[in-house]
Amino acid sequence: MVGRFSWPTGLKIQGAWNGLGDGRVSVPISEDSVADLRRLVLRTLNDNQILILSEVARRRKTMTSLLHALSEEFNVPLSTLKLNGRILRELNLISYGSRERLAEARLGALGSFVLRLLSEKSVAARFPD
Repeated sequence: MVGRFSWPTGLKIQGAWNGLGDGRVSVPISEDSVADLRRLVLRTLNDNQILILSEVARRRKTMTSLLHALSEEFNVPLSTLKLNGRILRELNLISYGSRERLAEARLGALGSFVLRLLSEKSVAARFPD
């Protein structure tokens, strides 16, 4: 079975084939390819990063508050979680404020895509914008 794969909103691909007119593309992707992509993401992100990513999606808190809660709940050193949070922000998977400007931690378009990919139970690729 072949599904349709669309890059998340806001992710532009230069020189795209089968374009949608705004820089996004829709690419046919097989069930095996979805599984391969999922394995690639799982090998790229560590358990702490996946935990932070999923909890940012679930909870509406500042990053500091979220990381303190996760540190207590899962007995993970706060410094480890802070480092992994910064890595996720550098990868544009999440966004959050600064010391001067507190803001709720949020998933970016790519972060939402990665979470949908990791939580996809069926093997068909369905990633609408």
